Amino acid sequence: MQRILVYLIGPDVTLGDLALALVDIGLVAYLVYRVLRVIRGTRAVAVLFGLFLLGVGYLGAQAAGLETLSWVLGHFLSYSFIFGVIVLFQSDIRRALAELGRSSRLLAALSRDDLATQRGAVDAVVKAAGELARRRHGALIVLERSADLSDVIDSGLRVDAAVTSELLLSIFLPAGPIHDGAAVIQGARLAAAGCLLPLSAAEAPQELGTRHRAALGLAEEVDAAVVVVSEERGEVSVALEGTLHRALDEKALRTLLYSLFVTKGRGTGGPAGRPAPASGPHPAGQGAPRAAI
Repeated sequence: MQRILVYLIGPDVTLGDLALALVDIGLVAYLVYRVLRVIRGTRAVAVLFGLFLLGVGYLGAQAAGLETLSWVLGHFLSYSFIFGVIVLFQSDIRRALAELGRSSRLLAALSRDDLATQRGAVDAVVKAAGELARRRHGALIVLERSADLSDVIDSGLRVDAAVTSELLLSIFLPAGPIHDGAAVIQGARLAAAGCLLPLSAAEAPQELGTRHRAALGLAEEVDAAVVVVSEERGEVSVALEGTLHRALDEKALRTLLYSLFVTKGRGTGGPAGRPAPASGPHPAGQGAPRAAI
């Protein structure tokens, strides 16, 4: 055994050194895993991947002796650029650090009480959406998934209340002061109302209005489900992962939302019989304007 260890790690390395190295590697791997879990579904992922590709290109240019390209990429990846990225995404970094200090959300999501509360919140959204469609009152209801929507919540009026259909109906009364914005549900709580969403920069069918563009704009950028009620057609749609699923009745809406938030289905494919999307996936609209609807 001793000879095998000497062959693998060298004559001067002890078992204690090997154990310390394994612990070190494990801690770093766990830290990277936690950070990636927090930023998953946000724009920071695309930026980090872009930086990774630039780094690979820089190393490749150096190895190939491409001095001009190596110089350009080297300056582009300089400390000043890195600091600029940190400033640009400071909110994502702040949320990631805060998330590392909190217990995993998965533990809370597994309890029966939490699932019952989540089911009640989904039922309230479905009931409210159906009634709003019958009344032809326009509405936007955002349900947070893996991405943190703190920036969206900060743009509106904080509520922090239990999700009920009556409360949602009152928010979207046409004469109400915040009916043009979006209501945001975080966990099983109504976090805020009157929130601003980024408008999609991609082309959309001509009959779709600003509400649908705003729903698509958020669904393109982060992992969230956005329920849209059209006041012109009395139609309920859901924007999810850059795709708009239209003309959902209450049964189809409940099935879709249950698969996302109650039974914890995570894929883009939904339950059988789900309506076909009105359009294919849209590219994320960088720098899309935000607007009340």
